[in-house]
Amino acid sequence: MWLDVAIAGEPMRLDARRALVWPRRRWLLVADVHLGKASLLRQAGAPLPRGTTTRDLERLASLVADHRPERLVVLGDLVHGHEPADAAWLATFLRWREAHAALPVTLVAGNHDRHGVPGAFALEVVDEIVDAPFVLRHAPGVVRDAHVLAGHVHPGVMLRDGRLRHRLPAFWSGPQRTLLPAFGSLCGLAPVAAQADDAVYAVTPGGVLAIPAGVVRR
Repeated sequence: MWLDVAIAGEPMRLDARRALVWPRRRWLLVADVHLGKASLLRQAGAPLPRGTTTRDLERLASLVADHRPERLVVLGDLVHGHEPADAAWLATFLRWREAHAALPVTLVAGNHDRHGVPGAFALEVVDEIVDAPFVLRHAPGVVRDAHVLAGHVHPGVMLRDGRLRHRLPAFWSGPQRTLLPAFGSLCGLAPVAAQADDAVYAVTPGGVLAIPAGVVRR
């Protein structure tokens, strides 16, 4: 289900439920949840089934139950866009938040969060978190003398199994930054352009799989 690795010298845990655990701090990190995306796409005419928010929050609840973090950190884009106060997914998330009221939640604001995060979500909103050796942001970049943990890109890899191709979410870690896979079920994937000194970890149904850089296909 998860793979233990070192990032910037820190023991870290990559969970196949698309989350990163920082054991020393007991933080659970996810990125790009995009709550309400299915609702907005249905309003635009997309024939999408209901229930994606519920399933994503069940996955998040299982992560909290297994890792028992002292804080949940969302690396941006908790919500997808503005919706009326009676949107069904809002009530779903508020029930989840009520069930986890004792868990502090910090949102590192992303570009989609500019539409506004309801105060009832009961979370802290910041621009970034600096906690050596890391800087936690939504959009990736390079920070001198720090390793950036970020989201925004929705990294993914293409793997071949005989004639079959599988597009999978991925963790993408280089010397100066690590990108988390998008947590939301309806997020697209951006091909990883791995360099020789990057580490790429595919999120597969059986767990997290380290992929040699030369095998990563765009």
